[in-house]
Amino acid sequence: MKIYFIRHGEAEIYADDDFKRKLTTIGKRKLEESFKVFANNLEDKRSYKIYSSPLERAKETAEILAKHLDFTYEVKEYLAGGKIRDILKSLDKGENYIFVSHEPFISNWIYQLTGEMKIISRGSINLVEIDLSKFLNLE
Repeated sequence: MKIYFIRHGEAEIYADDDFKRKLTTIGKRKLEESFKVFANNLEDKRSYKIYSSPLERAKETAEILAKHLDFTYEVKEYLAGGKIRDILKSLDKGENYIFVSHEPFISNWIYQLTGEMKIISRGSINLVEIDLSKFLNLE
């Protein structure tokens, strides 16, 4: 299984409600550029599902990505901070996924899956390939 972890783009610095922070104009522009390249290079596009955190900046990021891939996306509450093992248990083994989420969750999930410590920049695209059945059988 392949999972792309994408951190939302550059967002507003201040908002009364963190859930409602939106992408900046520059953030949207940068995502448009990088997602155009990503979409052109992504192999087997139809094997992917796009899932987004419910926070506004993540949904806006997923919307831009979905436009470039000619997909739709689904909002998943667990992408705002769920445990990676629980998230993986909810997935279909035959599918690949693109998760749009936040820090520190993405770097923690990648570390738990790979043992690799990464700095996850806004708008970055990070691929992890795992054998879902082997990972879920580990205790």
